[in-house]
Amino acid sequence: MRYGKELGSALLYGVVSSMLTFANKALPSTFDFNYPMFIMILQMVLMQVVLVILNAIGTLKYPAITLRGIWQHIPVSVTYSLNATVALAALQAVSIPTYGVLKRAGPVCIPFIYTRIYTYSI
Repeated sequence: MRYGKELGSALLYGVVSSMLTFANKALPSTFDFNYPMFIMILQMVLMQVVLVILNAIGTLKYPAITLRGIWQHIPVSVTYSLNATVALAALQAVSIPTYGVLKRAGPVCIPFIYTRIYTYSI
């Protein structure tokens, strides 16, 4: 199969993304655990641990964590953290299908909104 790794990566992403969406919805609605920042930080820490372990056993190549690298990634990390926290809060307010549609439609709508804002001068 020519595109085996790419297809496998896409399927894994779809499965993990769906599982995280359901888990993130179940925590606040079923267990009354309304702490989206804690959930997001826990998921990020667990992902780092998994990446470091996979690097240690040779499954993937992961760059060494350095102080310089941390400082370089702070703006992106803060932006992603804010985005993830807002997404978790939004997930508490809407149903899972609605959240999925809004999450996937966002990148499509941004260029349209951008052209409307910058094409017409006020």
